[in-house]
Amino acid sequence: MADTQGGRTRGDGFIAVRSGELAAALAEAGGEAQLGDVMRIAGALLHYEAHERLEQLKALYDPLDPDAPPSRRDESPAAFERFEAALVEALTRANYTEIDADSVHSRRATKQLTGLEIKPSRIGIRRVRFFARGFRPERIEQRTLAGLRTQVIEAEMISDVVVLVGFKNADEADAREERALAQVRRGVRPGAAIVKHFRNVATPELVTLHPGARPSMRPRDQVMLAAPAVATGVPVLLNLWPALTVLFAVIAAYFGAQGVIEDDELKRAVAALSGLAAVIAFVMRQRLKYEAQTLRYQKRLADTVYFRNLANNGGVLDQLVGAGEDQDAKEAALAYAMLRRAHRPLAKAELDNFAEAFLRERFGLEIDFEIQDALTKLERMGLVVREGELFSALAPAEALARLDAAWDGLFDFSKRR
Repeated sequence: MADTQGGRTRGDGFIAVRSGELAAALAEAGGEAQLGDVMRIAGALLHYEAHERLEQLKALYDPLDPDAPPSRRDESPAAFERFEAALVEALTRANYTEIDADSVHSRRATKQLTGLEIKPSRIGIRRVRFFARGFRPERIEQRTLAGLRTQVIEAEMISDVVVLVGFKNADEADAREERALAQVRRGVRPGAAIVKHFRNVATPELVTLHPGARPSMRPRDQVMLAAPAVATGVPVLLNLWPALTVLFAVIAAYFGAQGVIEDDELKRAVAALSGLAAVIAFVMRQRLKYEAQTLRYQKRLADTVYFRNLANNGGVLDQLVGAGEDQDAKEAALAYAMLRRAHRPLAKAELDNFAEAFLRERFGLEIDFEIQDALTKLERMGLVVREGELFSALAPAEALARLDAAWDGLFDFSKRR
């Protein structure tokens, strides 16, 4: 989760710059013409590695996919845990951090921003986890009092949020949870898992992304619905009760009870029936108003989620692995360029500071650069030399030769003939 320092948001290692824009800035800062070629071939190697990870992730998700045919389904907790571990690794590579959606906001903040009181439900859910990246402060303008007043809300915005939800299988769920899965979570079978990707979500809105989110009636609306019912229904019932005694007497006489029913009493019985019908009609009308207000709440909640949803399930995996590959390439390029720019070996902490300073000065980004990940990738590709605790980068010409050899070795089938 991001920490606020000096009024600015600082937290994850998400480099929110286009790869081409970063490459141009690094080439300009380093003054080496071949730097762009190094970054392009290194990116191609990382893309090949990312493709392998994507295929493995898809294979783990396939038996959990809600749309998987019965022959390929695996509803066991072990299948979910294997996919969960692989997904968390992919999220970490793409610079996502896990957050607790129940602790980063208050119910008051959620109501202020969305106009709703949201209560999440975990019925039928095995596990739900939230991951986010790209924290930034933002001022949101909202119109209140039928548009006559503008309210400015200070909120922390999140560029990307990924939600992982695992549902209980038939053996884990009780009868109540089975009914919830059948009625509320339509289209989701027991034992399945869903993955959702949302964009530009304020922290008070995170609770709306919960799969069991349900809006509750605000006290103001409860009063507006209940007050007319009390004000109108109580006097009617008080006046109705004496007439009901006559109605019961008429019914008893009809079925053979002794006694004579006068015309006036019969009229009062008819009036009682009319009053009773009026009360029933009034109750039905208030019920319809309640349901209409509930539908308005649901529509507002659906709009909040709908316009922020980017991808679901298998589509999220493609985006996620691609995002991880993009972050890997930018981290490696930034670390390599900073080593070349220094013209001397650098310690890990020094290199980390240089990279963060470059992003801050050139792009206004305040991030926690993943220096260890960047150096690990550069060492694996043979682009850096380590001497004790100091690192130095190969010259671009030598780096290109090593990358070219690594690329040629990816598909060397001549030795297999």
